[in-house]
Amino acid sequence: MISFVGSDQIAADQDDHHICFASNAAIAKRTHVSVQTVERHISTLVELGLIRRVMSANGKRWARRDRQGRVVAATGLSLMPLSERHALFIQEAQKHADRVLEFTVLRDKVSAALARLRDLVADDTTISDLMVTVRNALRRKPDAIVLGELLAEISVEISQITQADTEDLRANDHENEGHKEDSLNPIVKKEKHSQVQVSPDQMERSFPRLCSELRFARDQAHCDRLMDDIAEYLRLGQTWYAMKSTHGPALRFMVLGYIFQRAENIKSHQAYLISLTSKIDRGDMQPTALLTQNSK
Repeated sequence: MISFVGSDQIAADQDDHHICFASNAAIAKRTHVSVQTVERHISTLVELGLIRRVMSANGKRWARRDRQGRVVAATGLSLMPLSERHALFIQEAQKHADRVLEFTVLRDKVSAALARLRDLVADDTTISDLMVTVRNALRRKPDAIVLGELLAEISVEISQITQADTEDLRANDHENEGHKEDSLNPIVKKEKHSQVQVSPDQMERSFPRLCSELRFARDQAHCDRLMDDIAEYLRLGQTWYAMKSTHGPALRFMVLGYIFQRAENIKSHQAYLISLTSKIDRGDMQPTALLTQNSK
């Protein structure tokens, strides 16, 4: 119907700028559907208040033209209600796009978490039920609640496995190489990194931007969600979520604060995060260097 309007914009100044006076047959021909389909959709649009009938006494649609061929009067279907709600449609379209993006990101998180879980488990049969459930859910386009529950379940499995593996490694290391210095023992080094302590004053002085964002967090869970939101904003990807099972909360705070503080000067935040954590894990950089460098 919009294509039949004789103007680039819908406006009430002239009848042919907002009234479609084409017949149902003409509309059906242009849209390649049946006349019955056109009639049904027009009735629905009228009921929804998106278009309005401007009919003549005999119920026909017509247009009267002057000697120059310009339409001076017309009856038919007015698109003004549609035009008046244009801003609302734009808003709803943006909300829908945001929901689609949020859902897509959540699906990607579930897929990535499942892949990581498979890498951690030597025998897939131990998680076969969970894998089948996740795969079936992804095929059926589940809602966000279902995906969130699956992601939480997978995260619990990953956390339990990584925690058990770390405890086993520490036990073996203590039993076989307890006489070695901590600097030669990467397991002990990682354990120390997970136990980094940072005072509130150090946090505020070194990472004012992150502290400002977290200032009104209601509790620790709310604080964690806000940090996840910032990580999403920086597009840190699964690297950030993987840190939750491998690094302590203080170190995660320091790394996120360090990157967030200089976000404008970093080309790829995720690559920078990977590089930063790798240096810390290898012992090439001490976590406290993040505080020292940032507070200069």
